[in-house]
Amino acid sequence: MGKDGGLFGYADGIDKLLMFLGTLGCIGDGLMTPLNMFILSALIDDYGGADDDDASFTNATVDKCIQTGATGLGQ
Repeated sequence: MGKDGGLFGYADGIDKLLMFLGTLGCIGDGLMTPLNMFILSALIDDYGGADDDDASFTNATVDKCIQTGATGLGQ
């Protein structure tokens, strides 16, 4: 690692590109769980804080379900 080139001393452009894309993929995969928990926590809060106004509760719940479905499609 301390020599010329270090870890990428024998890597060509394609190897570096694949390492970069793999790193982006790992970051994206790691962010999916916290993002999903963030959206689901908002959905659970909507269920727990239901008022007498059923229309706004239904709209908020449908919005959160759409966000959850979009997050699932991203995985």
